Amino acid sequence: MSKCLETAHFSVRNTSSIPKSSTNQTTSFKEWWCIDFLIKEIKHKPELKDLPDSLVEKTLNEYLLKHKISLSNSIKERKIIIKEIRAELRRYAGQYVSKSGIKKREELIKEGRFSDILNQHASTRERSIDYEEIKSIIKNLNLKSILDLGCGLNPLAIASPETKYYAYDIKEEDLNIVREFFKKEGIKGEVHNKDIRLTENFPKVDLCIIFKVLDILGDNRNETTRRLLTTIQSNFFLISFATRTLSGKPMNSPYRRWFEKILNELKYPYEVKRMKQEVVYIISKCLN
Repeated sequence: MSKCLETAHFSVRNTSSIPKSSTNQTTSFKEWWCIDFLIKEIKHKPELKDLPDSLVEKTLNEYLLKHKISLSNSIKERKIIIKEIRAELRRYAGQYVSKSGIKKREELIKEGRFSDILNQHASTRERSIDYEEIKSIIKNLNLKSILDLGCGLNPLAIASPETKYYAYDIKEEDLNIVREFFKKEGIKGEVHNKDIRLTENFPKVDLCIIFKVLDILGDNRNETTRRLLTTIQSNFFLISFATRTLSGKPMNSPYRRWFEKILNELKYPYEVKRMKQEVVYIISKCLN
């Protein structure tokens, strides 16, 4: 059964404004404002099509609650809501995905040219000049297991056969590449398509990596960050933040004071490294 917005208040003004479906049949008013229907409309963009429905639904519900929107059958209101939700979701998907052709990627996967795939991916391409330093930090920690939240294509640069690797992300396209990489390189790894805001149970590991994710967690950023830090059973955390805005301009203050405040309140020792493209926090968490 479709999950309708039972709590919404509807004001019927003109039923002739209800949009037509692709089959030229009038969409029923009930279906029009059902969550499932809106999710389908929102994801009708190439860059959003691989996002899990759970993420889209959560973002939609938070938007409606935040703006105290009472839905109606107005096409104008519907279009505004869909546009706003798409803009929000692009923060999760769009800024990480290179616009290079998917067909080219598939060819590179078949040829096993994973380093070339890294250069096609916006986030990992930026991080390429920092990966050697990141791998040096990881090597010095003497790890047997890694949990990578919002992994993107990081595993292609970081994972090794000696380490168990848990990769979490919301982009199925990237996760498919990671799966193929694990298979071809003989890496003991698991791949999970999950929204970390909604996930409560994570595997116990030596290191948890969260690169450039916490800033885009939305209104519950601090609460979610604290929950992840306290509930994830990991000896160490490697957490990074961007030093430039999405437009490419250097940030005046790239260090995250709100994040440091949480670490200090939790009494987690940490070290900060300023790299070429990111600020990286190396956090120690003693597990009993």
